Amino acid sequence: MALYAVEVLERRVRQWGLPWPVRRQEALGVISEARKRLLRARYSFLPADMLAVSEDVEWVAGAARRLAGLLIPAQRPRLEGGQAMAFAEIRWALSVLAGLPSRIRLGDDNRPEWAVDVVGVEVVRVEDLPGTRLKVTRASAGRAAFTIVTNIQEIKPGQVRAAAILPPAEFSGVISEAMYASDPIDRRYLGKRVPSRLLSGEVAAAVRRLVEGR
Repeated sequence: MALYAVEVLERRVRQWGLPWPVRRQEALGVISEARKRLLRARYSFLPADMLAVSEDVEWVAGAARRLAGLLIPAQRPRLEGGQAMAFAEIRWALSVLAGLPSRIRLGDDNRPEWAVDVVGVEVVRVEDLPGTRLKVTRASAGRAAFTIVTNIQEIKPGQVRAAAILPPAEFSGVISEAMYASDPIDRRYLGKRVPSRLLSGEVAAAVRRLVEGR
């Protein structure tokens, strides 16, 4: 998934259409080096505890911060249509690279769901998506917030659920930045990674299909 995130970043930088300037060549240079280091880490066959602190993996995580400074403006912009999706994809890809060391530290089992961040979030707001049976929710994981479109009819503000941070998807003009991956869970998981045993079988399987298809 980290390699896929690099592909997303490269495509978005090359197709840049966002309403602020970008240092394209500098960004592409960082992205190219990140790809090389990811491939080297992938075939290093180091155990997870050593790989997580390896020079290449730490460099990639640092590259995410450097790219954020190159690609993300200081104030969140108001965007619509294709620009909004481009921005959402950039943010998602950067989060994948930044969180790589912590996901590698999960262990050597290499479970598919470990390729994405699955964090406990609190549902803050729930609205109907007009013309559909879907709900548009706003969820918070502390300093991070997400818009999540879901078909879970019983979802309510105040619930804490696992959310898998997946590539953004559009539903009737609304961009969803994650997918709920559990029934309501204990608040102690808010802002933390939710263990696999608490993920709902149907949603966990969907996450696995997505990861294995990359």
